[in-house]
Amino acid sequence: MLQEKEWFAGNCNRKTAEDLLLQINKDGAFLIRRSSAQNARQPYTLAVLYRQKVYNIPIRFLEETRGYALGKEGKKNEEIFSSLQEIISHHKNNQLLLIDSKSQAKHTTYLTHPAHP
Repeated sequence: MLQEKEWFAGNCNRKTAEDLLLQINKDGAFLIRRSSAQNARQPYTLAVLYRQKVYNIPIRFLEETRGYALGKEGKKNEEIFSSLQEIISHHKNNQLLLIDSKSQAKHTTYLTHPAHP
């Protein structure tokens, strides 16, 4: 069950999620929350803290493969995950690309510190 996962924040809103991660104040602190958009194609958001900035990455649900993918649509070589847990497990060992929406600067980090409200 998702509710039992240490990184799942449920219906926690964006502001609460960001405040929580900023309190932890460790690069790679993260949680998954239900997306405020609440639509079937983008059901969740992965929030990650890196250098005092919270990155909100959409998690898309791909109807045709029943899998999940990170980020906006339209990437060429997209990684598909079978579950939210698989996304987390993968990015504990493989760097996650973070793109600053304002400056377009690219950073990478690992998911290291699960957060729970």
